[in-house]
Amino acid sequence: MPSKLITIPLFETYNNLSGRIPHIQLASWPTPIHQLNTQNIQIKTENNLWIKRDDLSHTEYGGNKVRKLEFILAEAKSLNKKAIITFGATGTNHGVATSLFCTKQNLACQIFLFQQPVTETVRNNLKLMQVFNATLKYKGSLFLTALSFYIAKYLNKFKLGSKDNYYLFAGGSNVAGCIAFVNAAFELKQQIEQGIMPEPSFIYCPVGSSATLAGLTLGCRLAGLNSQVMGIRVAPSHLGIIPSCTTKTITDLMKKTYRHLRQLDDQIPKITLPEIHLNSKFYGKGYGTPSKEGSEASALFSTKDIHLEPTYTAKTAAAVLAHCNREPQQTILYWHTYNSANMQSQLQKADITKLSAPLQKIF
Repeated sequence: MPSKLITIPLFETYNNLSGRIPHIQLASWPTPIHQLNTQNIQIKTENNLWIKRDDLSHTEYGGNKVRKLEFILAEAKSLNKKAIITFGATGTNHGVATSLFCTKQNLACQIFLFQQPVTETVRNNLKLMQVFNATLKYKGSLFLTALSFYIAKYLNKFKLGSKDNYYLFAGGSNVAGCIAFVNAAFELKQQIEQGIMPEPSFIYCPVGSSATLAGLTLGCRLAGLNSQVMGIRVAPSHLGIIPSCTTKTITDLMKKTYRHLRQLDDQIPKITLPEIHLNSKFYGKGYGTPSKEGSEASALFSTKDIHLEPTYTAKTAAAVLAHCNREPQQTILYWHTYNSANMQSQLQKADITKLSAPLQKIF
């Protein structure tokens, strides 16, 4: 991977961006879109449910993080950075993807971690981050983890840390990561034009930080799609006292990304930025805590060989199924962001004795 040279749909439309926005190819695009056969699924939809298979973006580790990392790691390397410093929960998919692709780009990776409810996914992701040579620093609470990250970042800002470090917000949610999903919307536009699927009325995606929802919302507007992007909040709205997953934080990232793109290419039109749609009704009892609706969605999707996990995708799929039941004649696209690559061979390489004592207790 990747098997062939690809083009960047956003750059095809706005040529001035090519060469001005760093990019490296990590995966194969576009990811496929499938119409989900809803036979035996207990919903009323008239076969109008579609799925965007970002889980198939890479044979080693798929999912939406790879999209972001193509732009994020390219930006880091263009700045001559040697290490990525980021943070997330003990079962962070972002941490797994970042550590894997950092190794492929000869970048070090350090991840501050906070505790989340322990599931098989959490244990497996911890093993994978260890296998992919990430330096894991367990901080316990979400507040202390975020605080540790921001202290390190601001010490660096005032030249009290290494100049080699690139500080990356949880989930890869920065402007570079957001541009990746602006580009993803243009990719979708091309697939619609090719007749792969009709233009969806609604696009559903999970929201753990901001970039996926912000990028798709902005991208759909710039690409001329009328689809309404619905983000399902699956993470805390605040990291301690710091807002991280709110309508305002997502809107702010969208605005910042739009300004950046306009600065790079004045051919990008002046637009009224669209409204962010963030739904918190499926969050349940907390981050990483399975919900009844999510578990039911996982069981239903598994009959179609679509694997969901309880933290992000199951809760989003539950929202999708509820919408399908409520308005069965609308065309709905579920953007599947979870990795579906088989990781068993990598998991067998794990040596949990190399983890710190608090992380070993998870096992």
